[in-house]
Amino acid sequence: MNDNTEKNKPSIFYAKSSESKKHSRSATEKPSRWKDKRKDDSSQLKSKRDRHDRIETFKPRNDKSEFTKKRFNVELNQSQSSIDNDSPWQKKVRDNEQVPTFGYDGYRQRKEETLVYSENSCKAVFKHRRTAIVKLFITQEMTYQFKDLIDWLVQQRLGYDVISSEQISKITQTQHHGGVCLIVKKRVPLTLLDYLENNSDKDHDCILAIDDVHNPHNLGGLIRSAAFYGVNGVILRQTNLLDSGAAMRVAEGGIEAIESIKGDDFVASLDMLKQRGYQVVALLPCQAKSIESSELYKIRFNKKVVVVIFQQINMKLINHADVVLHLQGNENMPALNISVATGILLSNLQK
Repeated sequence: MNDNTEKNKPSIFYAKSSESKKHSRSATEKPSRWKDKRKDDSSQLKSKRDRHDRIETFKPRNDKSEFTKKRFNVELNQSQSSIDNDSPWQKKVRDNEQVPTFGYDGYRQRKEETLVYSENSCKAVFKHRRTAIVKLFITQEMTYQFKDLIDWLVQQRLGYDVISSEQISKITQTQHHGGVCLIVKKRVPLTLLDYLENNSDKDHDCILAIDDVHNPHNLGGLIRSAAFYGVNGVILRQTNLLDSGAAMRVAEGGIEAIESIKGDDFVASLDMLKQRGYQVVALLPCQAKSIESSELYKIRFNKKVVVVIFQQINMKLINHADVVLHLQGNENMPALNISVATGILLSNLQK
């Protein structure tokens, strides 16, 4: 009888413990079972270490540290090669791996700022109005050409980034940037009255009145010819067209040498200039049979001249002109580009 009871005891005990696992866990059992589990874990720790399970768990971390070491060695070699560079301006130029701030989502262009790019345009800004410069973006290859500008920016504690040509293309939205780009403050245009008061002591003066030329490349070509032949001012209805990066690039810095004059009413502006002794000369984009005009070699110009340039012929302005002229072409090409025709006229003004 006793033997049978002893045999049955284990089966009764295990049956009761499995039932308690399924249906009822007392609060007193939980901590004791947790302690037992911790003891079991600690006893099996050595065996787990022997099977390299713990080491296997940390393998990704070791890989990461090796990658960090490799990256550090690459950066160290790059910095060492940059130090060994023979360029005398190496110490003055800093590399910047950060994304440039202008033209990206992190920075919105302010209304009073614009972009100037290409070598000659940026040099002209630095020469004529360097205090308007806000920031410089430049490639490593162009730093030697702009060492004076970089030195000045360092003295003024202004920002500049040495970046790749592709990054400058993103900023300027063009590939014709020449490896350099400036953020500058826009110029404030003059009124015609202010311009005349500032230049009242001049015996010789030439002004361009440009009517409805919106193409930035044509406008830039006009300004370049005007600066080459010593024109002092340009009258426009929309002076903000001169802030176009494309117009500045084509003008090759000529915009910085010419005063921008705001003229909402061209007829009233021409009348004011006539009263001040200016001769109004209208240059037709092509010869028109319905408009009486003269050829260039027949015209005698005054000392003070305002030249009216047309994209499309405006009869109101022609009626206010003292002289209307055209350039004689032929059947192959009856008319020239407006900027080329203006350059020919301005070269004859000097004679």
